[in-house]
Amino acid sequence: MATPKPSNTPYVFFIAIACGVLFSVAMRLMLSFNGGHIDEYDYLFVGKQLLAGEAWGTYFYIFGSNLNWYILGIGESLGGLSGARAVAGLFGLLSLVGMYRFARQLFDSVAVAWLSVVLLAIQATHIFISKFATYDIIALAFFSLSLAPLLRACRQEGRARYLALLAAVVLCGLAVTSKYIVVVYVPLLTLVALWLSPVVGVWFGLGMSVVLGAYVGWHWQDLQGLYRVQIQGTHGVNANYAFILRMETLYLALPLLLWLGALGWQVWRWRAQALRDRTTLILLVLLVLALPLAAYHLHGQNMISLFKHLVYGLFFLVPVMAWLLWQGLQHFQFKPLAQAVAAVLVLGMAWLNHGFLREMETAYPDVRPIITTMATLPLDENVTIASEDPYLMRYLAFGQLPQNHIKELGWIDNNRDGKYEKKDAIEAVWDSKFTYVFLNNLIQPKANQDLRGVMLSRGYEKLVEIPWQTAPVMSSRNSGVLELYKSTRPPRIPTNDDAMFK
Repeated sequence: MATPKPSNTPYVFFIAIACGVLFSVAMRLMLSFNGGHIDEYDYLFVGKQLLAGEAWGTYFYIFGSNLNWYILGIGESLGGLSGARAVAGLFGLLSLVGMYRFARQLFDSVAVAWLSVVLLAIQATHIFISKFATYDIIALAFFSLSLAPLLRACRQEGRARYLALLAAVVLCGLAVTSKYIVVVYVPLLTLVALWLSPVVGVWFGLGMSVVLGAYVGWHWQDLQGLYRVQIQGTHGVNANYAFILRMETLYLALPLLLWLGALGWQVWRWRAQALRDRTTLILLVLLVLALPLAAYHLHGQNMISLFKHLVYGLFFLVPVMAWLLWQGLQHFQFKPLAQAVAAVLVLGMAWLNHGFLREMETAYPDVRPIITTMATLPLDENVTIASEDPYLMRYLAFGQLPQNHIKELGWIDNNRDGKYEKKDAIEAVWDSKFTYVFLNNLIQPKANQDLRGVMLSRGYEKLVEIPWQTAPVMSSRNSGVLELYKSTRPPRIPTNDDAMFK
């Protein structure tokens, strides 16, 4: 069916697109939207540690390779937290490049490709992880860049095919090892490749098996610990089905409605022949690719990182939205009413995502007052710190005191029996083993009640008390108090003689 030639220049629609781009750029440049998150300070500390030539057991507790921490660490060395967030922003741009190339391969349309880039760029989840110093955007960037070479390999012949295939395997391997959750896409992409080109599908599957098999073999012991401690423990059931469904509906409802609109458009255009049309098959495959991580979080009743992982669902639905918008504008020859409808949709999406973004930015306590206070305190090799957020303190005290003088309140073995129990922290505080104790009341609020009573009875002075309230995006606990305590008594056992600090 021929597409009517436009009778109008789409000025109204272009103005809406320009407003969307300006919104996205402005939001991405606001790097000081909040203090660092627990994960950010964890990764930035590890980056400093690795760049200093020191080892750290990252594979035991972090779902990504050390390449991430070198990358973010370089940004941190140049500009602190904002520098690391700026590096995340560069990977956000790379993921948009990946979107352009992917959408161009899918629909053979420059207009749809550029519109896909704009629609992804105004999604709150994409904006947020593009200025959040974690591995999420690094993994997405590598993943997005791997898709176009894989599709191109399925289309090409000869040497060019295998060069594209090699690029796809390398980039997808980097994506999975950057953040392990991306592994859910390996079998799906392999099936898509097998369908389009059996030869490419077989080689892609084999290539990914070799890369990931070597990675797992190299880090086998640590990855076993990661599975036991994190997947079976921390990442167990932590929310109910209703909460997960509500979150997923908030972020995906409009894109899924537009996907249904695109499918309806195909049925209206092609009637009984719709399933034979290449575009219909593309729409169906994109829906399948959009849903795995949403299904994973719903099945596991796991809200941890849900809002960030939904960027993969949006990534595969955005080209559908862009294609539908462009089809509608072309069909109605860019008439003012058609432009107005499309413009309202784009601006409405930007407005909706601005609200989502503000919630994400205020979804964790702002620790900047604690950082300011810590900067005024004398830190030397005799100081010891217990912290509910240990990596904030590891990051702040880097190079000023030994790292084994900083302990996580939920991971203390005071009596050296190989067990990390609640009583260990209480007994250590009772013996005044810590110069400073930091509570954010986010991770173990119930255990903190007992600790607080012990500290008050053992002469700890409260230096800071700051109430906080957060949006219910990252955690089910949305209010609490930041507290910093200082011991006024010497430790019962001198620090240099205490086996816990050796």
